[in-house]
Amino acid sequence: MRNVLKIKRWEAGIKQYELAILLGCSSTYLSMVENGRVEPTEKFKEKVAEIFNESTCDIFAEQKDVASMVQEKKVAALT
Repeated sequence: MRNVLKIKRWEAGIKQYELAILLGCSSTYLSMVENGRVEPTEKFKEKVAEIFNESTCDIFAEQKDVASMVQEKKVAALT
């Protein structure tokens, strides 16, 4: 699994400890999720999606799906 959580957090200008507070988890757990060391719970995924106003699929996707999303955004930016 590959997720774009860290990228979304950076884009929003949110520090890791700040997001951890919003999610009600430790910075350590958030780091482990961001780096793919642990599989996040569904509840965690839902909270993240709510904070970033995205679907869980957009944030937590298979690696091939992430590449597709990047390509779609590049095409959309050109049009």
